Amino acid sequence: MARVLGVIRLSRVSDETTSPERQRRSIQRWADQEGHVVVGWVEDIDVSGAVEPWKRPEFGKWLPSTIGKEVSAIEHRIAVEESRADEYDIICALKIDRLSRRVLHVHALLEWCEKNGKEVATVEDGINLNTQMGKLLLSLIASFAEGELEAIKARAKFSYNHLVKEGRWRGGRTPYGYREEKQETGDGWKLVPDDYGTDTAGTLREIVRRLIAGESANSIAQWLNEDVSKTPTSLDAQMIRNGKTPKGSRWTAANTAKVVRSRCILGQMEVSEEVMVDGEKTTRRRVVRGADGQPLQRAEPLITHEEWELANKKLDENTSKRNGNRKGGSPLLQVAFCTCGEPAYLAPGRNWPYYRCASRTTHKPCPTGSKGIAAHTLEDAVGGLHARHRGSEPRPVGPEGGPRGGPLLQ
Repeated sequence: MARVLGVIRLSRVSDETTSPERQRRSIQRWADQEGHVVVGWVEDIDVSGAVEPWKRPEFGKWLPSTIGKEVSAIEHRIAVEESRADEYDIICALKIDRLSRRVLHVHALLEWCEKNGKEVATVEDGINLNTQMGKLLLSLIASFAEGELEAIKARAKFSYNHLVKEGRWRGGRTPYGYREEKQETGDGWKLVPDDYGTDTAGTLREIVRRLIAGESANSIAQWLNEDVSKTPTSLDAQMIRNGKTPKGSRWTAANTAKVVRSRCILGQMEVSEEVMVDGEKTTRRRVVRGADGQPLQRAEPLITHEEWELANKKLDENTSKRNGNRKGGSPLLQVAFCTCGEPAYLAPGRNWPYYRCASRTTHKPCPTGSKGIAAHTLEDAVGGLHARHRGSEPRPVGPEGGPRGGPLLQ
């Protein structure tokens, strides 16, 4: 009598032909007929067949993460000990494609099982994987499963493009400033301005207004963080609309600028794609265009194109290399720290650069309320301490007319 691990996988919950209940019954019946006992179940629902078995949420708990990797014996032993690999003798699934739709993944799993005294069994394929012919048939079936995966991806891509061209919302992360609503015809969903409830459309327009008025992304992020329940981030707003408790994530200068730079707020659509630049692979954002070469309009714009261009111009100006902010980087990086313990970073100021607590642009506020200090003031003070330690005084250097002296940190 062997110990059986039953493996169940489903890409979509609505797929009735290979429902979890049917897979479980078939595996249990097979184990009973063979005189084995099922000691555990793996249920990965809404998980693609392209995902490696050892990386799946549930199956991964029973397999070492080093499968298919060139690692030392010690690393592999540690990975085995961290998994539940010693609790079963046979891995059983309804069909090969429930284990994986990738030939390489199936072979890597089978090779690991052979080296570790385990077997792989499938109920409906009827293959004896302990024979050479069985392994050959497994390769053929896995190849067909991989081909079907590519066909599924192609159909999904075609459906996605079709929905975009019709102005319908397919799903996924909702662009900031919008919400999903049922179409009046009842045929699918569409994106509409989120101008009630979480009112992210109103928040977005205020961000743009403040940028055009001359405020920096840093100061706008501070304003947004004054009460994140009224100005939630994109993720929190979506959680609130779905009836879930928000995480209370905070705004930073980076995600504030990212929202404004995206053409999504113009009702258009951007996708990420990998391209080769100077022989290296890199990821870039591309606007989806129609047959006429114009950007596809999938929703009502939240702001005008002129406002979008002006706001982005202001962002570019605020991140320019003026005042020598970026030349040579921050000389006191990981040397100067705020009183709260966070490192101090060099940031642009109205007249000259300042060292500011890193918490100003991260997810948490500074507990001591530390303010910034002029870069030349802090650098001169540190230089003076260093010179006195070496027995000589430095000659002060700094912006013409800049203030001297003052506390190092509040």
